[in-house]
Formats: sequence, C-alpha cells, structure tokens
Amino acid sequence: MKILFSVQGRYGERIAENVRANGPAGWETSVLKLPARLPLVIDDPEEILPGALPAADLLVSLHESPGAAELIPDIAARCGARAVLAAVDDRTVCPTGLENQVRKRLAAMGVANAFPRPLCGFDGGPDPLLREFAANFGRPKFRIARDGDRVASVEVLRDAPCGSAKFVASILEGVRVPEASDTGALRHHHHPCLASMEIDPDLQDTILHLSGYIVRAAIKSALKE
Repeated sequence: MKILFSVQGRYGERIAENVRANGPAGWETSVLKLPARLPLVIDDPEEILPGALPAADLLVSLHESPGAAELIPDIAARCGARAVLAAVDDRTVCPTGLENQVRKRLAAMGVANAFPRPLCGFDGGPDPLLREFAANFGRPKFRIARDGDRVASVEVLRDAPCGSAKFVASILEGVRVPEASDTGALRHHHHPCLASMEIDPDLQDTILHLSGYIVRAAIKSALKE
C-alpha cells in the first residue's frame, strides 16, 4: 500500500515517521508538507499545491488548519488516492460543517473516507485500505501478563499512529494492576499530542481527554483477558 501523509508541522511529521518506521514492509510512505499558515478559504488550490504529487492509495491528512482540511479532496485527486483518513484532533481545525463538505466532495469522487475523533480512536471502516491501516495503527490494543498483583509484561498489539501506545507500555511493567489504567492514562498525557484541550460541543469534553479515556479502556480490556 502506498500512503501519502499531508502534514503542516512536527506533529504530522512524527506520525508519518512512526508509521514509516514501524509499518509493514510492503508499505511505501511519502510526505506532503503544506504551509503552516493557510487562508481560511482557498480559492485556487493551484497556488498552494505542487504541480505533481507522489501516487498514493491512501491519503492520511494531518491538517492543523481549516485551510489544509479544505484541500483534502484536491490532494486526494492529485495523488490518485482511493481512500482518505483525516484526523479530527481539534474541532476548530475541522468544524463539523467543513467535515461534511469535504465528505460530500470525496463521496462524489468515489473516494472512501474516515474522520476519526481523535485519530487514535480509529478502528477501521468498510474500505479495505482503511481496514489495512487500522490493523496496524489506530485504537491501541495491548496484551498484558500479570505476576501476582503486578504487571509482568506489556505487548503492544496495535499502536496509536503517533506511537503513544508504545510510550505508555514502556512504563507499565512492575506497576500494580489496580493502578495500571490510571498510570497509563497519565503517561499518555506526557506524550506529544495534537488533540485539543478545548471543549468539543458534541462530546461535552476535550478530545485530549477522550484520547486518554481510549488508552485507559485499552489497558483495562487487556487486564481482563
């Protein structure tokens, strides 16, 4: 699978690097670096995008501004992507109205799409390209072995795209089992993350908190197995 990451800064670059370094051997990754500052409304994508883009099956959009989110269909068309994975880690960057607009444009192009909120909550979808990505990166999954009331070992079965699941797993060995999920969630908040600390109107909570809840739930689930 060929993947093009559309990024605007170090956050997106970190995710692209993690997937490149730890993804399946058959994956090919490339990066499109967009300007950090873009107009809210882009009248002519030609003024922003390069004349040629690497061919890709899947476009992963790690936008950090509404302008970059607006460019998703144009980027998908230029690279020939058949599916789009667009992170919603900050609702001000990709408001619901803009998401719906982009989804409609992609649907008209016949491009499958997913807009997980947050990106580490991604669990796949009906498209095989999205499922293939989610089999390797998305909602964290762990395998945890116990030694009495302590965590003996932790295996990351599926890492978050940013690498936060491995970051969390690195400190869980030796932690008391009743404290493991809270300790892991706290460790998660120490990992660089683009998830917003602003209240999301739909969630009535912050997306960063939701990301922490996802890690906590993954640890609890692994401890039950």
